[in-house]
Amino acid sequence: MIADRTLPGHLPVRVHYPANLDGPAPVIVFSHGLGGSRLGYGFLAQAWAERGYVVVLPSHRENVPKGVAEVEKPSVAELRAMKQAIEDPRNWPKRPLDIRRTVDALETLPEHVRALAGKLDLGRVGIGGHSYGAYTALLCAGARIRVGDGWESYAEPRAKAFLALSPPGNGSRGLLGQSWASIHAPLLCMTGTQDRGVLGEPALWREDAFRSLSGPSQGLVVVEGADHATFSGGRPRSPADPSHLRQIEAATSWFWDKHLRGVDAPFPVLPGARVEWK
Repeated sequence: MIADRTLPGHLPVRVHYPANLDGPAPVIVFSHGLGGSRLGYGFLAQAWAERGYVVVLPSHRENVPKGVAEVEKPSVAELRAMKQAIEDPRNWPKRPLDIRRTVDALETLPEHVRALAGKLDLGRVGIGGHSYGAYTALLCAGARIRVGDGWESYAEPRAKAFLALSPPGNGSRGLLGQSWASIHAPLLCMTGTQDRGVLGEPALWREDAFRSLSGPSQGLVVVEGADHATFSGGRPRSPADPSHLRQIEAATSWFWDKHLRGVDAPFPVLPGARVEWK
């Protein structure tokens, strides 16, 4: 089931939830990539909802230009403005603060989606994201960013596990080699062999976070042949390879099941993928 609502603080969200929700369900809050919105990532959100999760996707502030409630597809000029905005260190905290506001609002979510009354387990919350949303998820997981002469943290302690699809590496918006040591929670990073950075960084750059992690239950999956758009379902005229999408669904679902439900199951077989664990 899908519901579009505006939560307190004028926060637009799309909620995916099971059609037949029996008991309190874990909640996943997912942050979209730059230029995206709550309307994207349906293939993932629906897969998770079918496994019994309530999935909440907020639309972030840089995707609400000129006072418009929401823009499904920003213009070229609006997208350029968004890219310029996220280069300003003053704007780096906005996304993790959006996620904090979303988690704050989960208690009132059943007032907006009646089917969820008494059905949310707010003690089992996960946070994920793709691209700039992965940057957001990493900050919520505890990654520190260098701003001026100091370090800033926007960790979200209410979340139990974190997912970063196409995460940025060192040098991206305050992230440095020292940023990662403060992440102690379960974290899964996923990228692809063709997942290069927008400034020409090699695909291996997206493994920087994992290489510097030292906590338990922290993993990396590299999907053979996947590029940056794969993790959002592909491009309008070039949808992602269905086999790649199945691997993303399988790996992420296993991760959420393990850390939000306590399911003890072997990691799924992902043909051709490289899988590493700390």
